[in-house]
Amino acid sequence: GSHQWKSDIQYLQTVPMIAVLVRAINAFSITKELLNGNLRSKHGQDSTFIMSETPEHAYKLASLLFFEKELYSDEIMRPKQLHLPPPRTHVNSIISKEGRHHLSDLPERLVYQSEGILKSMLAPPRLLSSILVTSQVQHFGKIFKRIEQEEFTVVGLRITRDSDALVFCVQAENAIYKLLQLVGPKDPRDAKINFQFSLRASFPSTSSTDNFYVSETYADSVLDIKKYFPEGLCCANTLDLQAEGIAHSYVDPLPLTASQRSYTSRPDIRKPLLQNVCVVFPPDLLRFAKHIRLSPASKLITLIQSCQFEVINAKLLRIQTNQIPSFRKLFKVHYELSQTFVNRPCLVIVFQRENAASCFTQILRGFSNTNNKTSLNNKDLLDSYEHMMLHSTNKNLVHEQNQVFF
Repeated sequence: GSHQWKSDIQYLQTVPMIAVLVRAINAFSITKELLNGNLRSKHGQDSTFIMSETPEHAYKLASLLFFEKELYSDEIMRPKQLHLPPPRTHVNSIISKEGRHHLSDLPERLVYQSEGILKSMLAPPRLLSSILVTSQVQHFGKIFKRIEQEEFTVVGLRITRDSDALVFCVQAENAIYKLLQLVGPKDPRDAKINFQFSLRASFPSTSSTDNFYVSETYADSVLDIKKYFPEGLCCANTLDLQAEGIAHSYVDPLPLTASQRSYTSRPDIRKPLLQNVCVVFPPDLLRFAKHIRLSPASKLITLIQSCQFEVINAKLLRIQTNQIPSFRKLFKVHYELSQTFVNRPCLVIVFQRENAASCFTQILRGFSNTNNKTSLNNKDLLDSYEHMMLHSTNKNLVHEQNQVFF
């Protein structure tokens, strides 16, 4: 501890004392604010309590003053426990008839076990996944940016064909609770008054239908992930994904034959110039910039939608090494760029508007050449990353590209 504790320790050695171990969100600041100023030493000290200032100090003091069996968790005081998975551990041993433990050659098993308080203080944070479904496809880019600003990583993305809803699967520490806070309350008035920066307040519904759905508990998130992403997620394996039977490192089959895909275009006889364009955002465009928690992809998508492009379909996927030759041929990708796709997630989006394929670059450049600050930022964005977006101006090839992914 610090030198300031010395006089307190000398005093506490002469009188009975109570040692308390508390657990809460922001426990250090809350406890300090609660106690500071309320307790005063009779001997002139600033306080009659010693409180740990860091998690490391908390663990050292707790392990000195308590045995594991003396500590019990009060589940009634943990309402957010529904947002967390149960304690789990790897087991890869067997017990012989003599009662001895031996390492087993069998695959690792996952078991549930009650986790001690002291042990939980040493446990690393767990990456959890949760589902966000929204009908606000027209605000795809803006919602994508908000998700990134809250330090979520998108590990699954698609558009449902039955309702044209946009589905995000995001990953972060304490993801279920954090995503609920980002989306905000279901009551539109409550969201607008008390949660002005929530998604429900930023993108309000024009009808009585709620524009957003989010997994409310850990159990709900597991069911939702299996429902919307039965093929798996684009992320590394975790203990909880393995325990729930959720596949990871999803790789798209890329059959490269039209008969194996169910993609259909949406012709509009009233708009003969209406076209689709398939845009692939490489893995490097999905990485966060060092100085800001935003990826170039989210900013590019917002720019494209500002040019009146409509999102028709979207998918997050990985491409394997043996799929690279066919992928290079289809998108005319040079070798160096194609190697950045190997076993890393990329984002594929189909946009639609008049002359979308034949004039894609010209439309973006024309929008960015107007004389205002936003346009200057857009011009810098295109100058830096336009060459990394993969798309085609050949309408026949565009149709083939769409059939590959959707």
